[in-house]
Amino acid sequence: MKLIINGGVGFLPKEKSFEGFIYHLLYSLCRLKHTDTFVFLSYDNRIPLPGNGIPAEVKIPFFAQPISTAWYNRKLSALIKKEEPGIYISLNGRPISADITQMLIISEDTGNRVIKSVHQHIQIHQWHKIITSSGLMKQKLEEQGIAETNILVLPHAPNVHYQPVDWEKKETVKNKYTGGKEFFFMPATQVPAQNIINTLKAFSQFKKWQQSNMQLVIGGNPVMNKQTQQLLDTYRYRKDVLIMEKNTDEKTYTEILASAMAIIYLPAGEEKSILIAEAMQCGIPVITAPSALLREAGGDAVLYSDPGDIPHLAGEMVKLYKDEKFRQTLVLKGKERIMPVKEEIIMEKFWNYIQQVVTR
Repeated sequence: MKLIINGGVGFLPKEKSFEGFIYHLLYSLCRLKHTDTFVFLSYDNRIPLPGNGIPAEVKIPFFAQPISTAWYNRKLSALIKKEEPGIYISLNGRPISADITQMLIISEDTGNRVIKSVHQHIQIHQWHKIITSSGLMKQKLEEQGIAETNILVLPHAPNVHYQPVDWEKKETVKNKYTGGKEFFFMPATQVPAQNIINTLKAFSQFKKWQQSNMQLVIGGNPVMNKQTQQLLDTYRYRKDVLIMEKNTDEKTYTEILASAMAIIYLPAGEEKSILIAEAMQCGIPVITAPSALLREAGGDAVLYSDPGDIPHLAGEMVKLYKDEKFRQTLVLKGKERIMPVKEEIIMEKFWNYIQQVVTR
């Protein structure tokens, strides 16, 4: 079987995106399935691929940029005609006008315009399929008129390197970042400044109630606006807060996450449920926002708090800090919840579905 994979014009999928996860699965399958051929479209044919992977450069010249979409689609259709693949996989969710089985990847970030285009396309080509990351998005697609039989929910599994660490490793990480003290970790990428401020206020309340040496680590390139900075300048517990203002590499992020007492993840829109899955796989309790998507990901293995309810958020911190038995209950529930969405299980399910679709 030959597959053509389109990740979009000129870009690899963003880190921690669902599209990036699917790309990672396809790259891994390319390494494992020696009798199949994987053609990866890109701007640059120097991207390293496993032995049976083929880079196909589709570069838009300067003169074609004003009409890049139409130009790109023509080049893509010509390439498909030449390669004659069994299936075309679009990581950006956009279908193409070509007589070929298509698998369209739709994430929580996919816009309504693309979804409308997919709906129109599938009405004509019923054999095309959609893969999405949540039951919530599946419901949204069905409400748009797309049949349930055309949709597969494939949970976004955490990378295998997200694993619990032993006591010695935790102590090493704590000594490195917090002077050996226990800490809450707040992944703050795409978290609004107001929710960072609310977390700082809740942490202040926690400190007043507990009089502990507990620390708060804020990482992932947090949004630090003027109001946040002003609060920090006068913050009573400033010495107990570590802000990692630069983007944290994945190795550092993983070791900090796996060494925390708990994580506090409070997005407002553009939620990344994968952050909850990563924490659960590492055996770390989670406090997060009560959105439908995050509830679907966390179930009863996670604590939920409205980011604006500062006393409640502080109370959840206290609960995790004081009650080790309760904390361990959440850890066990998280491990049970994450077990069916291990990466190798999802990859096998994905490959079986591809074969099923191709042999329709």
